[in-house]
Amino acid sequence: MKKLLSVALCALLLTGCGGAAASSGSESTPASSAVSSEAVSSDAAQDSAPAAETVDLDGIVAALEAVNPIANPRALDDFSVQNELLLTMDNIEAYKGDVTNDQADCGLVFAVQAKPGKAADVEAELNAYKDSLAANDLYAEFADKVAQAKDARIVSKGDCVVLVIAGVGGPDYADIDTAIAAALN
Repeated sequence: MKKLLSVALCALLLTGCGGAAASSGSESTPASSAVSSEAVSSDAAQDSAPAAETVDLDGIVAALEAVNPIANPRALDDFSVQNELLLTMDNIEAYKGDVTNDQADCGLVFAVQAKPGKAADVEAELNAYKDSLAANDLYAEFADKVAQAKDARIVSKGDCVVLVIAGVGGPDYADIDTAIAAALN
């Protein structure tokens, strides 16, 4: 009986791990893909509570990139969000964004759906990231990138937080401000 129970539990665990790996993706991803019995029971409890409204991250990023095109874009993934932007994944429900993969540019568009009550934390971490970019004035050849980073926009509305850095030679920040206001409404 003990062996049968052990085999059944192992099979259940392997099935759960396989399902979690198959559902993970890189864009507009949930901050955590792991599934556990605790998560399943909390999901059942949340069915009776009102669900958090889903933010249209794809639409926000598309609208912002229409005004601020990203040269040679690289999609931001979990590694980038944690190690480049220095964000705490526990504060994030989902995200989408692109950063330039061009050494001569600095363009970035990033939209986050924060977990309920965590938007201020995400905004504070993005401000720290912005400050770190703006403080990098050691080399004259980066002056235009530093200037763009100093003027970067971080705007939040509800659980949505947006970060936009204009590309070098890109649009005026007044155009970006207008696009952010329209995208968040």
